[in-house]
Amino acid sequence: MVNKVQMWSKIIYNTDNQLIQDIVPERNKYKKIFIYPIAEGLFNDIQKFRKLIPFSNRLKKEFKNLPKAEKSFWYDYSTGIPVKLVSLNLFIRPFEGFCRTCIITDSEIATLVRMDYERYCRKPVVSGFVKNKNNKDKGEIPDIQKPFQNITKDLERFLNELNYLIPVQLKRIGYELIRHEEADIVNMIMVKKLARAIHSKYLHEIRNQNMVQTGNGLNISDDFKNKYASDFDDLPVEIKYSNMDNAIHIPTKLLSIGYRIRPVKKGFKPAALHLNDKEIETMARVEHLRWSWEKRLNGWTFDDIKNEKKKTHPSLIPYSELDEPEKEKDRELVKLIPALLKDIDYEVFPVNPNRIKKLSYSIKPQSGIHNILDETRELNDQIRKLVKLPAEVEEMVRIRNLKIEEAIIEVEHSYNYAQHIQETFLPDDFYVRECFPDSFILFKPKDIVSGDFYFFSKHNDLIIFAAVDCTGHGIPGALLSTIGYGILDQAVNEIKLNDPPEILHHLYSKIHRFLRRETDRTGLSDDMDIVLCTLNSRTNILNYSGVKNPLYQVRKDELIEHRATNLLEKREEEGGYHFTSDTIQLKPGDTIYLCSDGYSDQFGGKYHKKYQTTRLKRFLQNLRDCSMPEQSDRLFEEIEQWREEKNENQTDDILVIGIRI
Repeated sequence: MVNKVQMWSKIIYNTDNQLIQDIVPERNKYKKIFIYPIAEGLFNDIQKFRKLIPFSNRLKKEFKNLPKAEKSFWYDYSTGIPVKLVSLNLFIRPFEGFCRTCIITDSEIATLVRMDYERYCRKPVVSGFVKNKNNKDKGEIPDIQKPFQNITKDLERFLNELNYLIPVQLKRIGYELIRHEEADIVNMIMVKKLARAIHSKYLHEIRNQNMVQTGNGLNISDDFKNKYASDFDDLPVEIKYSNMDNAIHIPTKLLSIGYRIRPVKKGFKPAALHLNDKEIETMARVEHLRWSWEKRLNGWTFDDIKNEKKKTHPSLIPYSELDEPEKEKDRELVKLIPALLKDIDYEVFPVNPNRIKKLSYSIKPQSGIHNILDETRELNDQIRKLVKLPAEVEEMVRIRNLKIEEAIIEVEHSYNYAQHIQETFLPDDFYVRECFPDSFILFKPKDIVSGDFYFFSKHNDLIIFAAVDCTGHGIPGALLSTIGYGILDQAVNEIKLNDPPEILHHLYSKIHRFLRRETDRTGLSDDMDIVLCTLNSRTNILNYSGVKNPLYQVRKDELIEHRATNLLEKREEEGGYHFTSDTIQLKPGDTIYLCSDGYSDQFGGKYHKKYQTTRLKRFLQNLRDCSMPEQSDRLFEEIEQWREEKNENQTDDILVIGIRI
């Protein structure tokens, strides 16, 4: 078992965004690289706030002169950082050239503060910080045994500042914070193009504002000449990196509203990007977060007065607390993004919603129920513009509309909580990456919750995984998926079955008995289709067993379809089911796909037809040279364009799993 010190090895990625897994993690190595310097750095930096934190009398000492008991707190605090970062889906990697700004929201910092409070403040004693029976020093943190909302303001400020300092300390030792969702969408060729375009537009605006009248007419002011070079390559390092940091976060801002960017193909016109008010406001919030963290990483702190020498700034506050002129600056910056993309011949395309579901600052995909609520409100506004109703009738309509809204909101809340329950048992992204580092999951429920589900379980060299499609969607489908996942988990992780036919036998016999399946009498057929596989990661031998849904394998230019051979016809003489499996020897570079029928059955296109499996297989072949994250986004873009051509609603839950060996 990896101890707390060695947890650092679980969150370190290299510059190619691959997890660095040490064969034998060394405790002392992580102490020297991370724990010791971060502990001392946190202590030294928090001293800046000692005037604002009354209980911090002991922070006047130098770190090396602290008693052992007090040092132990700082070492323990640094040791626990990886667990906190993982809770926010954050990882670290060595940075090259410059440290890109991390995007961590104020609500996420509040989450880290709660974790600190639960860890340190509910204990009777915290070494060096919480007084105990033998410690009566005035001004130390009291022994708090209260809920978080009653925490003293001094302690809250202390923990808050500590967590804001974590990225700063990581930068000092040469590491930057990353999210997979953000890191995968950036390449330095694109960043340099964007940075140059940003600087070019900035020069154009500043020149217009800095032209001065001379005897020879209008000239650029000397002050401007001294500060800014006309050539991007000749800029001072700090300004160049600031432009690059801005550029590197344009894809992040677009990701927050559900888009990625790519070069425009030769001979094609770029797709126009039109931003609505909600999208502009979302990206403006992200821009303020980026700017705030850029300042913090370079040693700036909050103060009511801006001071370049002391590095203090009054705008280092949450976006919601900014005054309107400051917010408008951020809005104007993001409004330039469509023009910047056009300048470098890039365009936007929609991203797999799975990639942004964990981004706290993003616009989440709206459900059909939410759309109904928006349409109801819009319809009411239009009616009011067309018809002038008597006051008493207007009041009756208002009350009736309010009841409709309340009913829709109640249904949406129920769906959202059901979604929360479903997400708790589905494997998280980190576990899936542990099983298959080079993979993707395109999971798009029709109605918030899904009748489709996916399953991953790793036992030494053997990985068991599945894509399952239960009858129906929405709440009925989700109920079946919950039952199915529980039985599948029992078969694999409790009974320890690892042979696909045995697992399927257990799954179907249990679920049919649980549902009391009697289709002859009731006419109902609650069931599930499945693609179930086991892979020996050492030998690359795959065992596949399926019911209705096939397994696709792409090797170089060829797509091989492994058809499902199992039928759910009960054999009365045996009193059960008979399942078979196929053995496939995979090779490095092979890609396999597990799908439900939701993708191929989606209606759309010019003639209102299903997408069809033939078209899906052809599209998968065309993706063979793309990275797995790009394949995920391309698949999502393809089905959305197919669906939206005739403004079709989503037909069924969609699940596609791609794994590259």
